[in-house]
Amino acid sequence: MAAKQVAVVGAGIAGLGAARRLAQLGFQVALFEREQSPGGRARPVVREDFTIERAGAIVSSADRALMGWIGELDLPELLPPRPVVSALAHRDRVQVVDSRSLSGIARIPGIRIHQTLGLLRLPRLVARYGNRIDPERPERAASLDDRSLADFGRLYFGARVTRHWMAPLVSRTSLADAREASRVLFLHQYRDGAGGRLGLLRASSQELIDRAACSVPAALGACVANVESRSGGGVRFRVREAERERTAEADAMVLAVPAPEAVALAGAEFSFAERDGLEKVRYTPEISLAVALRRPFHPHPQLIQFPHREGWPLESVLLEPGLEGGRVPVGRGLALLRATGRWSAAYFEAPDETVGKDLVAALGGIFPRIHGAGIFAEVLREKRAVPRFDVGRYRAIASFARVQADRRRRGRRIYFAGDYLMGPGWNAALRSGYRAAADIAEDLG
Repeated sequence: MAAKQVAVVGAGIAGLGAARRLAQLGFQVALFEREQSPGGRARPVVREDFTIERAGAIVSSADRALMGWIGELDLPELLPPRPVVSALAHRDRVQVVDSRSLSGIARIPGIRIHQTLGLLRLPRLVARYGNRIDPERPERAASLDDRSLADFGRLYFGARVTRHWMAPLVSRTSLADAREASRVLFLHQYRDGAGGRLGLLRASSQELIDRAACSVPAALGACVANVESRSGGGVRFRVREAERERTAEADAMVLAVPAPEAVALAGAEFSFAERDGLEKVRYTPEISLAVALRRPFHPHPQLIQFPHREGWPLESVLLEPGLEGGRVPVGRGLALLRATGRWSAAYFEAPDETVGKDLVAALGGIFPRIHGAGIFAEVLREKRAVPRFDVGRYRAIASFARVQADRRRRGRRIYFAGDYLMGPGWNAALRSGYRAAADIAEDLG
């Protein structure tokens, strides 16, 4: 196996996970990234003395793959995560919530105690679905992918429970709209992470990204193009680095890039069903506003979520106080205002001044002191921030998986990794990289 060469295209979380796992399995791995730095959408932004994480570096104790990866890479400075206080905005007030138990859900503002009784049947309902709710094989849930989260929640548990608990549970990582998101997305989040405690990595995720990238040979600033199957097996492709262009070959390739980029890299190799499946992947754009604060608003990290209502811009606000050796200087604070997916799509091309004014005005109803408290503000935009898992997405994943299994049997050695195949969030992206590595080991080992 040591003689087998694998090319991994894309040094985001999925690509880094696939590359490291393949190296551990004894393959010769070459990692290609078109940007000058690894990390992809997980790469933070540094301004002055502040490190701004696009997704806040919020992790859950239920993120077993991610926590194991950090341990493998020997990064004790990131762990244990700083506990995050979860809160919900309700009627212009912030109330701390703990939704890891039925009694905690009953205390969520906007939910009446008797309305939580219907949740007693939720564990039995999930158990009845059995292994169809499998975080490693999301395609197994295809038969359940027939109803939106909003419809499912109202039918079984009522509108208030859906609005104030179920929808925020999934929107924290996915920016999903409950009216469009598949109920399978909620079932995965509930089964895998509803009991997990939220935490904040103690240092920048860039340390995690850089350590992972150093564990395999990585070519940064390298653009891959014209991927095609090689006669006799393997792949051939073009690599452009600086002013130099060359042809390279490998026994297998992992395309750890967003779906549209995978089509651009190797579209000629794909069947109609593959192209159709990749081209139908939809992404939610994201706009965030980072406000560097002269003083922290809260002594502990606090995540405030906002139940969706028509026209409301804020999805959540993360308040992070400074920590020695952390992302925020000691004595300072950082407020990361994350817009809803719907608002981000509508205002994605709006000027930074408009975005900042609207988001700060929305937060000002709860924290009036945000006005004039900032040292600077930074608007962050990501066109393909999070893949959408609307109704029908899991059926599409199942169809794509069947086509991939057939192409593997026929000897094609192009594999896919990315959150769009597994689920939103770093943990799911990492698992998708591991799955691609396992498939290659099975085919070439």
